[in-house]
Amino acid sequence: MPDSSPSLDSPYLKPLPAAVSAELLKIGVDGDAVLQLQTDLDSNGQFGERFLVATPEKLVVVSNNGSAKIERETPLADIAKIESRGLAGASSLEIRLKTREGEKNIEILRGTGSKARELSHLATQIEHLRQHGEVPDERDDSKWKRRECPKCGRPLPWETTVCSFCVDRLGALKRLYGYLLPYKWLALLSLLLNIGSVALSFVPLLATKTLVDKVFPPAVQTGADAALIASQNGASRLLLAQIVGVILLSMVASSIADTIRGRVAAYLGSAVLHDIRAQLYTHLQRLSVSYYDKREVGAVMSRVQNDVGALQNFLLDTAESTIISTLTILCVITILLWNSPFLGFLVLLPVPLVVIGTQHYWRGLRKLWQRVWHQNSSLGARLADALGGVRVVRAFGAEDREVGRFVSRSASLRDATMGVETKAAAFYPIMGFIMGLGMPIVWGFGGNMVLRGELMFGTLILFTGSLGRLYAPIQQLTRQVNAVTRSMTAAERVFEVLDTEPEVVEAAQSVSIERIEGRVEFQNVSFGYEKHRPVLKEVDLVVEPGEMIGLVGHSGAGKSTLINLLLRFYDVTEGALLIDGIDIRDIKRSDLREQIGVVLQESYLFHGTIYDNISYGRPNASPAEVMEAAKAAFAHDFIINFADGYDTLVGERGTRLSGGERQRIAIARAILHNPRILILDEATASVDTQTESAIQSALHNLVKGRTTFAIAHRLSTLRNADRLVVVEGGRVVESGTHDELLAKRGSFWKLVQAQQAMNEIVAIGG
Repeated sequence: MPDSSPSLDSPYLKPLPAAVSAELLKIGVDGDAVLQLQTDLDSNGQFGERFLVATPEKLVVVSNNGSAKIERETPLADIAKIESRGLAGASSLEIRLKTREGEKNIEILRGTGSKARELSHLATQIEHLRQHGEVPDERDDSKWKRRECPKCGRPLPWETTVCSFCVDRLGALKRLYGYLLPYKWLALLSLLLNIGSVALSFVPLLATKTLVDKVFPPAVQTGADAALIASQNGASRLLLAQIVGVILLSMVASSIADTIRGRVAAYLGSAVLHDIRAQLYTHLQRLSVSYYDKREVGAVMSRVQNDVGALQNFLLDTAESTIISTLTILCVITILLWNSPFLGFLVLLPVPLVVIGTQHYWRGLRKLWQRVWHQNSSLGARLADALGGVRVVRAFGAEDREVGRFVSRSASLRDATMGVETKAAAFYPIMGFIMGLGMPIVWGFGGNMVLRGELMFGTLILFTGSLGRLYAPIQQLTRQVNAVTRSMTAAERVFEVLDTEPEVVEAAQSVSIERIEGRVEFQNVSFGYEKHRPVLKEVDLVVEPGEMIGLVGHSGAGKSTLINLLLRFYDVTEGALLIDGIDIRDIKRSDLREQIGVVLQESYLFHGTIYDNISYGRPNASPAEVMEAAKAAFAHDFIINFADGYDTLVGERGTRLSGGERQRIAIARAILHNPRILILDEATASVDTQTESAIQSALHNLVKGRTTFAIAHRLSTLRNADRLVVVEGGRVVESGTHDELLAKRGSFWKLVQAQQAMNEIVAIGG
């Protein structure tokens, strides 16, 4: 067996806890672990320590929550495959276990988002260990190590470098409000309306004080002096009418200001978010394919939807609410201290208790909410998994088992939610009591001041009315510290994407080519998706204009990588790729893409009509041109048999069409595109023999006058190629016609023999 001892630089060899090592020792695992990883979720999806230890013979999963316990021990020989899966807010490690009933998938480990990269890489490492008995040397592969925040040391989610605890809130806020510059006058109007709205809301309260002290003095209230009342009656009524009029006017003005403010704020928030969302999506379209290779689609979608959605809540609700709460608090404090500094000071005494209590509450609640969010994600992932595989569940009679799993995770979500509600049930009564202390203070101290003649009764009424306007905004403002933190974290995550530079960029002095002739030359090209792992090695290949090249070789040999370089999804690591004698890196990207047509192995159709999908590369094509392309791809006949013809909706990813129909639509799309260089990646893999024959005839006409690269595992489909290029281990090992390569009895001959043997086995089995 090859040497499987790990290097000291291995990112998966950290000292195990003594209790875990002791449990492993009981089953004979003593220092011979090749790989090991600690995760942060237990088997129920709750936070807890679990370890996976891999030896050349088996996998062992150990939990360590209070006491160490071996959960699973699986021989590597019983595993058909191991892979990681991205979940909602988490990631898991699954094995395909060989059993007497067949193979079945079993989840053996799970971790939060911060562990996703390590789990993904660990799956690759264990798979290599299972197949070859050793772990590949990756001393410089530090990008798979657990990434931690340089400030606080907390683990970072795998798809971001932003720590939600250490986010630069002020910097993110400044940058976010930089998007308001195009709307600065509307923003100023919104601020003035906020100030005016808050000021107007205090008019009825201040008017009440005047009513009590001026219109209804003690003599009027008691009716003690009829002569005095009669003498002041006219003036009091006039003042009463004036004050009532002021109150009505303030209410009308406040309603108008609130209406305008709401509309301005809604327009501002929506406009700014539209600008951010459009800029983000535009930037995502410009990022290199390698950016998406390293990230899950769901993680990227989360940036566009969830993170931008968090900014929407901030701009439309949190920011405005923060401004209003701050202005309200300042107004109340000013009114209280202006009318009676002593009583105002006493009323404000409970405020620090409210602030400290609310901060403590939300600090603890954040952890509880994180658990709720995780359990909710876990439940959603279980539901999506079970419903997506409902046919498998039915076929294996696993309904009760799936119900049990769902109920278990639902119970975990219930318990986490109860934790939040229980904490809230204890917090709000206490805060209500503290905030209620202001009223006894006002009546106790203020009442005595009124009785001593030190305070007007109207001022006392003003204080009682102001209390309700004080504590609620303070509590809301304290809570919004967390909302601002979440929003600024979302902003940083959005800005992180916007600050990501594409790896494949257009040259500053790019060359425009109106018509590509089609000469393609690979000059000593080497390339690796990871630089220290080359996929292509010193490839030299010249393809003349109009020549059809068939690329053949085993899976993983590098055929698709050659195509990816030609499409300039990636740039070569070493050497040069020339088109018509010009380095592909110097060609204007739009000119290159407009003159290359692709039919991929997995034909992708967008949600829409058949017509839209065929004309995707040429949106301005006429209906006649679209139909001609469909006829050339032998798709016209089945299209017109649909009730809606070319207006038939294809469904999500073309699910309403068969595999062969989807493939012919994709071929029609390429035909209409009328490229100078054509790429066929298993273009006929998803069609039956009869359809394949028809498509081959269409492709025979299509490739005339175009440089064509065709990949096919069925070697017979490449008989018409001008030349076959055999790729093996990232190198071009043979090149020639079909007959020439057969006569050499080399790599191509071996491929043909292997395929013929497989066809014979299939024929016997059929």
